[in-house]
Amino acid sequence: MHRKISSRVDRARLKKIARKVLRAEKARGDVTIYVTDDAEMRALNRQFHATDATTDVLAFPARGNDVPAARRYIGDIIISYETARVHARDAGWRIADEIDLLAVHGILHLLGYDDRTPRARKKMWARQKEILGDIAGDE
Repeated sequence: MHRKISSRVDRARLKKIARKVLRAEKARGDVTIYVTDDAEMRALNRQFHATDATTDVLAFPARGNDVPAARRYIGDIIISYETARVHARDAGWRIADEIDLLAVHGILHLLGYDDRTPRARKKMWARQKEILGDIAGDE
């Protein structure tokens, strides 16, 4: 985790939510979840997506994953704490709940879900809601 944000994020909670998603999707493997600030998120978004703006979550699937299935590495999730805080305030819930939502969203991306079309977005958001309950809302 980013040094200045590390103390604000419940790592055990993130592990629990990641396990919950993987179990719900019947997926085996490991993910990395890194929580950072808007400045670093903007730099990553610019570097990897040619978008000069911050965002709430980025997902980077693992490449060349030729390890045994029991040790499969699925990929990396990057979450902006600052953007999550704004979204949580706008939604009227706790930042921990927003970070849960972003972690689920990112992991679902790693597992092949997409939200680029209205139909795909509806399917992905419905799955998020099934996994999280009411916190996932209808964004």
